[in-house]
Amino acid sequence: MVFVKTFKGYEDNTHDLDVAVNAWIQQHQANVVSIQTVLSHEPGARAGSGDLLYTVIYTSAAPLD
Repeated sequence: MVFVKTFKGYEDNTHDLDVAVNAWIQQHQANVVSIQTVLSHEPGARAGSGDLLYTVIYTSAAPLD
C-alpha cells in the first residue's frame, strides 16, 4: 500500500529537517516513492520565516511510525 508521512520544520533551518527525514527513512528502511515540499508564509509574521513541510510518499505493508 501507499502511505504518507509529513515532517514540519522552518525554512531558515532546513538542515535539521533534512536530518530528521533522512533518519526516519534509514530507521524504517522506507521504500520512498517521492518526497514533495511546500513552503508557507504568514504575511506580517514576526518570525520572518515560514513553515517548511516535507511529504514523504512510501510503500509498505502497514504505516510506519
